Amino acid sequence: MSGVGGAGSCLLALAKKLVIDESRFSPMPISPLLKPLSKQEQQPLSGFRVLDLSGPMGVYCGKLMADMGADVIKVEPPGGDPLRRVGPFLDQEPVRTESSLHWLHFNTNKRSITLDIRTSDGGAILKRLARASDVLLESYPPGFMASLDLGHESLEAENPGLIYAAITPFGLTGPHKDFKASDLVGLAMGGYLYVTGWPHTPPTRLWGSQAYHTSSNRAYIAILLALYHRLATGLGQHIDVSMQEAVAATTEHVNTAYNYDGVPAVRCGFRHGGQFIATWACKDGYASITTNTQQAWDDLRDWMRQDGMAGDLMNAQYDDRFILRGEHSRHIEELIQEWALTHTRQEITDWGQARHHPWGPVVTEGEILENPQLWDRGFFVEREEEGSGISLVYPGAPYKFSESSWQLRHTAPDPGQHNREVYCEELGFTVSDLEALAGTGTI
Repeated sequence: MSGVGGAGSCLLALAKKLVIDESRFSPMPISPLLKPLSKQEQQPLSGFRVLDLSGPMGVYCGKLMADMGADVIKVEPPGGDPLRRVGPFLDQEPVRTESSLHWLHFNTNKRSITLDIRTSDGGAILKRLARASDVLLESYPPGFMASLDLGHESLEAENPGLIYAAITPFGLTGPHKDFKASDLVGLAMGGYLYVTGWPHTPPTRLWGSQAYHTSSNRAYIAILLALYHRLATGLGQHIDVSMQEAVAATTEHVNTAYNYDGVPAVRCGFRHGGQFIATWACKDGYASITTNTQQAWDDLRDWMRQDGMAGDLMNAQYDDRFILRGEHSRHIEELIQEWALTHTRQEITDWGQARHHPWGPVVTEGEILENPQLWDRGFFVEREEEGSGISLVYPGAPYKFSESSWQLRHTAPDPGQHNREVYCEELGFTVSDLEALAGTGTI
């Protein structure tokens, strides 16, 4: 539910009074650094409160903080966040805001309130929430929050310890700051798209929203650093994350090679840019073979020789593995590809791993879900969705802590599921107050 009930536009004056006359309400409890939790419940970010107003570029950042113990309050517009309508859906039909698998994955462990921050009442309520929060995360266009008097300067004046993190396509300054961008544009203008795909085809987009997720990861790291800095100084700060810069920082050798050699990178298709790593079609799919050491190259040639498929690769001119980068690379690849098609992914993996080489299968989504290594380590968590009777498998965290760990405390919330909890129990509003605010469209 996005509110508590309709009361009509005649309650607008009452709603405004609720915000202005703050003496009526108890102050929102300040988020302590350490909450009184048991050792089992304690997580690295337990006790920190985060206001998550972000869209696609920041939703993963909020999840990362929530999954590690932070009290992340997802601030949604009345009616629910548009991300709830992003598929795929549980029943293949976007008939319920609760059925988006995208939403269910990226909003675990968050609480949800509905609030229209564009109204004067909504803005005043957000300020009250920000006074007792540690982090505010947003991904609005540059200047939007400031136009509502909700920018960093306004909120910092009332909470000097607030860490205000803004994620935008190109940053808050510069000639492109007002440019619009999607995940695809982020990959393109960050330099990643041009080097992805085959030499003879146009650039190829990576699957999933990789530019958005990269931006969220960078914001997450920056927020953790800012929290660490606050422990020493007591001061918060303004974090400006550019999606373009976040993507540009992931291009590895591409920028480095150009800066030193002046030679632009080319799309390598099935090969890694270094050309010592490649993915080959085999009997039952694809397998990755790394030949970045002399021993790995010699072992590969020897196996091909035993199979009678090495061609002329045992000749002395091919002894140096750097020949893979040279004029004979196409000839070498043709021989390896013909040979790889005679083996399965598992055979290639077992041979390489037995000789301590990083060779492995390219697995499908279904195989990931059935992977015994991931289940044995507890990476996957199975949980029944409340009210649906449907059991879903959630991926966990890619890291483990000896004293505290990732926890799926609760699944993604419904729109405004925690309105009463936050507004009444923590801000001191009454149910009648909520009805008035709902009637004016504020919540």
